[in-house]
Order: sequence, then C-alpha cells, then structure tokens
Amino acid sequence: MVIRVNIPSFRKVKEGDDVYTAFSVDVWIAGRHHVIEKRYSEFEELHKQLKKIIKTPEFPPKKVLKWNTKVLEQRRLGLDTYFQGVLEHEPTPNVLLLFLETDMLDHSMENYLKGDEEQKTSHQAVITIDASSYLQKSNKGSLPNIVSEGVTMGLYSTAALDYPR
Repeated sequence: MVIRVNIPSFRKVKEGDDVYTAFSVDVWIAGRHHVIEKRYSEFEELHKQLKKIIKTPEFPPKKVLKWNTKVLEQRRLGLDTYFQGVLEHEPTPNVLLLFLETDMLDHSMENYLKGDEEQKTSHQAVITIDASSYLQKSNKGSLPNIVSEGVTMGLYSTAALDYPR
C-alpha cells in the first residue's frame, strides 16, 4: 500500500478558552487524497504507540515557546520528517492508519468503485479487417506481393505463410 504524508502548514485554533496549534496533514493513499488536522499532543500519543511496535525516528521535542512562529515551523518540519521515517516501515502499522484516518478514504474508494460498477461502457469497433484476405494467395500476377507477405508476417506467425505458392 502506497501512503504519502505531508505536513504543509499549521494554524492557531481557538475553541472557547482553549487555544492550540493544529497541524494540517495531507494524506495520499492509493491515489486518493484527504486533509486532516491534528494537535501536537495527538502526534505525541501516536509516537508512544508506535514505539511499542516499530523502531521510530526521532520525535520533535516539545518546547516552552510554543506560540513562537519559528518554533512552530521547526516543529512542523520535524513532524514531516518524522512521518517520512515512519512510512518507510513495511507493513504500515494499523495504529498509523487509524491516526491518518484512512478509513475515510476506504469508504470514499468503496463508493467510487460502486459508481464504476454501475456505469456501463459501450465499445464499438472502429475498423475491422477480415483475416482471410491476408491468408489467401493472390493470383493477380506472376511476381509475389512482398507488401502483403510482409504484413502477413507481421500480423500472423510464419506458420500462416506456409500456404502453397
């Protein structure tokens, strides 16, 4: 399964009295794409779970100046690098798939495939060639027709040319 993850940005979120930073996570799996937002604490929890299962890369540390834009950008880059290292592990751990909310993509992929089944395609021949016209020797002259013999050799095996001359 090919999964690609990128953390392109972050933003401050205010919910009532609670203010936190949300990191935008772009997830691509099997050609499908969706975007989720996660807090740093959610990344930390994922890291703790992954450490029990696989050898993980270094996790970006929590810093005191958490509202400093420069610190947040370093954390974003660190999280992005962390994911690149985690995704090298095969097979992809289920805890990571849950974190990335890949089930959203599975459902959309199922709906997409159902839509394909319902579609009926119609194919019509654009051109047809009667094969028997190439398998019969022409009696229109005394010289062999090297063009039609070449075409016959290209279209059919040399066994097809074993007709009497």
